[in-house]
Amino acid sequence: MASKVYDTVFGNHFKKVNRLFPVFFRTWIYVQTKFNLFMSKLCLSEETKNFFFFNAYKTKMSQVLNSASDIPLYKDEEIPPHLREVAILTGYRSPSSSVKECALSVFFATNETLNFWTHFIPTFYFVYQLVFFWDVLRAYNDSYYWPFIVYMITICIYPLISALAHTFCSTSDMARHVWFFLDYGGLSLYAYGAGLLIKAYSFPEELARTIMGEYFLEILVFLSITCSISACYSRFIENLFWIKVFRLGAFALPWVWDSIPVLYRVTFSVDVDPAVAEHYILQFFFSFCIFFFYASHLPERLAPGKFDFFGNSHQLLHISGIMATHHQMSAVIVDMKDRRAKLEEYYPLAEYWSVQVFSLVLFSISAAICIFIFWARHYEKNRMEKRQK
Repeated sequence: MASKVYDTVFGNHFKKVNRLFPVFFRTWIYVQTKFNLFMSKLCLSEETKNFFFFNAYKTKMSQVLNSASDIPLYKDEEIPPHLREVAILTGYRSPSSSVKECALSVFFATNETLNFWTHFIPTFYFVYQLVFFWDVLRAYNDSYYWPFIVYMITICIYPLISALAHTFCSTSDMARHVWFFLDYGGLSLYAYGAGLLIKAYSFPEELARTIMGEYFLEILVFLSITCSISACYSRFIENLFWIKVFRLGAFALPWVWDSIPVLYRVTFSVDVDPAVAEHYILQFFFSFCIFFFYASHLPERLAPGKFDFFGNSHQLLHISGIMATHHQMSAVIVDMKDRRAKLEEYYPLAEYWSVQVFSLVLFSISAAICIFIFWARHYEKNRMEKRQK
């Protein structure tokens, strides 16, 4: 019964999505044309007319929409098994799409379109925050804010790389490997940035002089690099269960390590601001949503084919990740301001963690990705030879 209701309400909607995109923009072009005719009757300068008319933009948009509407989409049985997603049955692009087709596909309904937009749009929000705080805090003159700036850089990088990976992964099997290696690297870099942020501004005083407090960042460096290696290695495993184990474990370990001091502070510390505690609780909630959606593939498992374009687990995972990051950033902004005097006097953080060590982590992750790219070339070559035999 529920399935019939869903089909009645949503079933035909997604069949029309691909047609609605061009219709919407063609309607906009029609309205703009009428507006141009009206404006042409007014006594305006040529410069003012050009400002309103956007003729070049209008022509280009029409060409883009016509090209996008010609991109073919495939069902799961029409593409290789290793490119299929669990319970996603339609909306696949060609595994050998051109770069142009991949770029145009973000304006067209495919099963990757919202995977792109749910990370691409938040990138601009985080970049805005980075520029704003860089200017307001004058961070280039104050090393106290450097860990925060490093963190802000990492949260601009990881959603942008993810958006690009979901866009251009369909050009070839090799490109798919490379883009998702970069995606895993961006997440690993974020793991270090988040841990550095917590150690600099939100670490509980009760744990500061313990073994965990003394070696927190050293262990974090190790986890961030091994996280990238483990996630990249998972692309060469063919068993879905072990892929999940390696990939989920790769990102769960640094998350757990980063979360222990925060959880302790929210639970036991008496100096935590209620607003900070609220933000961290929301961060934990959305973080658990990430793991839940990644491991369960819900809701699409309950209704295969019904969430191919909108509302599937990967899109919900993206949204949960962005919300978790937003609340983490919001919590630390309060701590960074309120705890400065105490932190600088009793728990100062050495500058090299924000510069030299961050550069070392970036270099190590990049080197690991380069090694895996060479491995992927050999792997794909062998797989192609087996297919030919």
